[in-house]
Order: sequence, then C-alpha cells, then structure tokens
Amino acid sequence: MERKPYIGIPSFLFKMDGTTTCGTGKDYIGSLLRAGALPLQLPVSSPEDAPAFLDRVDALLLPGGEDVSPRLYGENPLSSVTYLCSEKDAFETALLKEALRREMPVLCICRGMQLLNVTLGGTLYQDIPSQLPNAHGHYQHGLLRDEPYHRVTIQEDSRLYEVVQAGELMVNSFHHQCVRQPAPGLRVCAQADDGVVEALELPGKPLLAVQFHPEGMSARFPVFLRLFEHLAQEALRYSQR
Repeated sequence: MERKPYIGIPSFLFKMDGTTTCGTGKDYIGSLLRAGALPLQLPVSSPEDAPAFLDRVDALLLPGGEDVSPRLYGENPLSSVTYLCSEKDAFETALLKEALRREMPVLCICRGMQLLNVTLGGTLYQDIPSQLPNAHGHYQHGLLRDEPYHRVTIQEDSRLYEVVQAGELMVNSFHHQCVRQPAPGLRVCAQADDGVVEALELPGKPLLAVQFHPEGMSARFPVFLRLFEHLAQEALRYSQR
C-alpha cells in the first residue's frame, strides 16, 4: 500500500463557549482525504516553531480566513478591514517562507494566495467594492459553498491549466480583498472577467495559489478535486527525495 502524504494546514481561531479555539474547515479536510492525503492541523504558534512543524509534513496548504493586515504592505487599514489576526499573519508567513526555502509543495487558497503575494513583496486591494467599483461581486452573502458564481479564464501554458485541464472554470467566490500588484517572480495565471486576479504561480516551483475556494466545490465538481490530488502527488514526491 502506497504511503499517504501528510499535508499541514494552519488553523484558524474562533470563540467556542467563551474559549478561543483552533479549528480547520471540514471542506479542506474532506478534500485532502478524498485526494488520498492525511491532513494535519498546525495550531497558531510562534513563528520560530515553523521549521519544526514542517519537519512533520510533506506539503503545506494555506487556507482562507482573516484579512491580511495592510500594514504588512505599508498601508493603513480601511474601515472595511475589520477581521485581522497579527498572530496568525506572523505564523503563516513563517510557515510559507520556510516551505518556499525547502521547495516544499504549497497550495494557497483565498487568504493564502493574498498572504503569498504580500510575503513576496506584492500588494492587495484592501476592499474590492470601494477600490474596484467596476468589479462584479466577489463576496456573496448566503451563497452556497459549492455553487458556481463567476467565470475564471486560465492561461493555457500555466501549471493550473495542466492540473485542471481546462481553460475556463466557473468558481465560487467569497472574498473582498484581492491581488493589486503581483509580487516579483509570481505569475498571474488566471483572472475573472473583470480583471481580478484569480490564480498565481511561481514558475519552476511546486506552488499554486487560487483566489476561489476549490475545497467547497470538490465534492460536487471533480475538476476542483484535481488541485488537492496534485498537491498530494507533489507531497508524495517531496517525501521521497
């Protein structure tokens, strides 16, 4: 029986019965299990512990969650930026930098893609409705997680195209921030019809980043499961180096 790779997922923090709790979204867990991988939650911890955590896994998945603090790219927060966690920003940044240094496979989703861009020197639109008034809605309150909302066009010479084997996807959408200036070295490989960046890659490296939420679509639409299957395959190769 082939060994299953371990995928590390940083946790998010929430209140339960008056206690701050570390958690991981069920859709992320289910997508990785269906892809043949074993998810391991990485609790929000000191950035100094990032290398020790990554010693225990074969790949990293940076999930969605809180807004990335604008102070990380030299801006003051707009009034619409209210959901921040500096402790999580610091821990996930340390994990990402260490994973990139090791050339460990990484999949970044939503906030994860935004954090990737900021970590490598890019910037974000803090709030799409106020800063990109011609963009269509990207955060839909009440939309089901597995419901397609808008179209994404994928570059045919990209890693994302190679993985999903499609030039277009209808994706879900749950974000009010997005990439403004891509970081040096990152390539935009997919966009929405309104120009909003929907995917980034680091050419020559085992990394993919998407703005939409494939974990919410993977049970209903197998094309989205391919992203997690690809991560699992890359993780297995990494573990055998």
